[in-house]
Amino acid sequence: MRVDLLNQIVLRWDSDSDCSGLLASGGIDAVWFPSHDDRIAEACRAAGADTLDADAIRFVGRDQTGPLPPGDFLAVKAGVWPGARASARNADGSFSGGASQRAWIDANGYLVAWTKALFPGRAPLLAYLPDSDAGIAQGQVITYDSLELALIDAWAAGGNYLLAPDAAYRNALLRGDPAATAAWSQLGRTARWLKENQDLLRQPPLSTITVLVERGDTAAEIAALVFRQSGSPELVSTERVPLPDASRRPIVVAAGINPPSPDLGRLLLAHANAGASLVVDGGDASSWWKGHGLKAARQFQDRGFYTLGAGRILVYKESIIDPGDFALDILDLAAGRRPVRLWDASAVIAMASQAGARANLILRLVNYGSPTRGDIMAQVRGVYSSATLLGPGQPSVTLRTCRRGENTDVLVPGFRRLALVVFS
Repeated sequence: MRVDLLNQIVLRWDSDSDCSGLLASGGIDAVWFPSHDDRIAEACRAAGADTLDADAIRFVGRDQTGPLPPGDFLAVKAGVWPGARASARNADGSFSGGASQRAWIDANGYLVAWTKALFPGRAPLLAYLPDSDAGIAQGQVITYDSLELALIDAWAAGGNYLLAPDAAYRNALLRGDPAATAAWSQLGRTARWLKENQDLLRQPPLSTITVLVERGDTAAEIAALVFRQSGSPELVSTERVPLPDASRRPIVVAAGINPPSPDLGRLLLAHANAGASLVVDGGDASSWWKGHGLKAARQFQDRGFYTLGAGRILVYKESIIDPGDFALDILDLAAGRRPVRLWDASAVIAMASQAGARANLILRLVNYGSPTRGDIMAQVRGVYSSATLLGPGQPSVTLRTCRRGENTDVLVPGFRRLALVVFS
């Protein structure tokens, strides 16, 4: 049976100890062995899990160039160990993130969308390790439940994560440490819930903000910060830009990419002509955007607005050097058309997706910090009469909706890691 790397829970096992006794409680469907071990593989198969040999999965990074490596499966090795960091903690236990009053969130959901955009037809699988490349210092203690967060981080964005417990966690599990086994069982319960509700997690994003990406770090970092600011963007490859549709894609971000080809340049300008707001950087040094009918409008020190046809072009005079500030500018540009907006949730990232069989709109909230305290105010684009809260290990809850013009507000009660709000 072929392993389904998108919809099965897959464990990476970097040890010569037998892990077969851990599979059922952790909700594990398949095990990948970087170093093949027939003895452990056979024990895992006897326990009901599929197994993958070392060469079954090949890895790519954000800077991948040239042909893709051979192999049945492709996984992105880039990624940070997920969680939230803060400069201080308030009296009620909430995060304070310094001058911005926001926690710094380490998250990888954007890499799922990045993989879908650049490698269509491949399962969006993340495979970073808890090591220095992921921001883990030597000797740093990793909480056991952060592995569950890594899984939620990927699934909430529509992908999957190749579970990679660090050595301390593996050893604690093998010796039956109570705290480790409790976290592992919680991981298993969450994994089963994710699979049962995968139809709510695999829907395409709302495309209010479309961000162009290509192989390389600059465009990926811009996409990462728009995600981190809950911009809920749709990522599209520069090689597969859709035709203009300003009603569905009112904002198209073409910053941080290589100078477009003449054909791509014309297509991007067509988006502006059709009524979209096109965002570019590089100013006069990248003049491909200077099309016929362009008219200067408002000018600022670092950027200028131009009208073109039914739309406009926002031109940054220099290349983007601060993706965080740039992401906030994009959200300001979206204004009332933002897919989602949150209040009092500094460690939460929100994503909004299109309708599926069970909903008209799905709001996914991932909490990278401590369990939220009290209600979170969330606003989504569109008018809905009902909303239901779902999440691992909790009963469904009907939420009261409140119309705010062309938007809908809900109060989301406190949750630990993942909350889905299903609107209809």
